[in-house]
Amino acid sequence: MHEKLPCLLRWFGVLLLAVQAGEVLTHWVLGANVLVNGAFVMGAASTAIAAIGIIYGGYWLEGVQVSSRRYPRIAWWWIGGLVTFTLLNVGFMAVMPTESWGIVVGWTRWAVAFGAGVGLLLGVLEGRAIDQAITAERATVRSEQLEEQRTMLDYLNSVLRHEVLNSANIIDGYATQILEAESELDPEYRKHATIIHEEANEMSTVIADVRVLLETASGTHELYPVDLTRVLAEEVAKLTNRYGDVEVRTDVPDELVVQADELLPRIFGNVLSNAVTHNDANTPTVSVSAERMDDTVRVQIEDNGPGIRPDAIDSLFEREKGRGTTHGLGLYLVDELVSTYGGTVEVTETGPDGSQFTIDLPRTESSDDETVPEPIAA
Repeated sequence: MHEKLPCLLRWFGVLLLAVQAGEVLTHWVLGANVLVNGAFVMGAASTAIAAIGIIYGGYWLEGVQVSSRRYPRIAWWWIGGLVTFTLLNVGFMAVMPTESWGIVVGWTRWAVAFGAGVGLLLGVLEGRAIDQAITAERATVRSEQLEEQRTMLDYLNSVLRHEVLNSANIIDGYATQILEAESELDPEYRKHATIIHEEANEMSTVIADVRVLLETASGTHELYPVDLTRVLAEEVAKLTNRYGDVEVRTDVPDELVVQADELLPRIFGNVLSNAVTHNDANTPTVSVSAERMDDTVRVQIEDNGPGIRPDAIDSLFEREKGRGTTHGLGLYLVDELVSTYGGTVEVTETGPDGSQFTIDLPRTESSDDETVPEPIAA
C-alpha cells in the first residue's frame, strides 16, 4: 500500500476540492448566507491551497526527492496530522456552538485539509532529512574506504617494486650468468637455466602490468593533452629494436593530441608487442595508421599473423584466469586503460591473413606546455 502513497495523495487532494465545490454549490442553490461569511471564505481558500499542495506532493514524491523507503513514515505523518488536527477542532466545535450546519461542515473540511497538509509537509521534511543523513554517512564511509584502498594500493605498489621485482631481477641475473659463463653446461641444465631466465623476465612483465593497473585504480591520476604522434613513434621504435626481423609501416599525421596520461604508451606497447609475439609469418609485418575523427583520434594496428580464433574473440580483453603462453595482463590492461581515458578498443578484422585492432581515444587540443612523462617502468 505504501508504494501507492503518491496516487492516494493526489486522489485525496482531488476529493477535498470536490467536497468543497459540492459545499459551495449546495449553499448557492439553497441561497444560504454562509457564502458571504468571512470565516467560511477564508476556510474555503485555505482548504483549496492545502488540497492543491497535497496533490502536488503526490506528484513530487514520485520524483527523486525522497526515497520510497520513506513512504511509510510520510504516510503516518499524513494520517496522524489529519486525525489529530480534526479531533482537536471537533473538540473546539463541541464547546463553541456554531451558527449553522454549513459552518460545521466547512470547519470540519478545513480541519481535515489543513491537518493532512501539515502532516504531509512534516513527513516529507523528515523523510528528506533522513535521506540526506544516510547519504552523508555513506559518503563519509565511502571516503574512508577509498582512503584505505589508496593506502593499500600504494603499499602493494611498493612491495611489487622493491621486493618482488628485486627478487625477479636477482633470479634473472643468476640465470643469465649461468647461461653466459658455462659454455660446456649440460644441455639439460642449460634448458633449466633458460626456463628460469624466461620465467624471470615474464615475472617482470607481470609486475609492470600490475603496477600500471594499481596506478590506474588508485584514482590519483589526472588526464591531460598527450602527443599521440610522438607516443606512436616511440613505441614503433621500441618494437623494431626489440624484434629485429619485424617490418613496420606507419601512416600517422603530425600533431595528434588525445586526452590521456603517462600510461598511454602502455596501450600501444602491448598491442604492438602482441602483433609480433603471436605472429607465425616468416617476416612479421605490422601496420600502424591514425586519423582524426570528429571527437576522437582513431588508431588502427594491423598484422599478418594467423588471426584470432572465433571462440577467443569475446574474451580477448578479459583477465586471464589460467596459465597461458604469457603471464602478462596484456590486452586486459589495454582495455582498462582505454576505458579510463573514455575511449574504446576492439578487434575490427581477423582471419588467416591477420588481425586489425582499432583504438579510439578522445581528441583534444594541444597545450603550450604539453609534455609526455615517461611511462611507468617495471
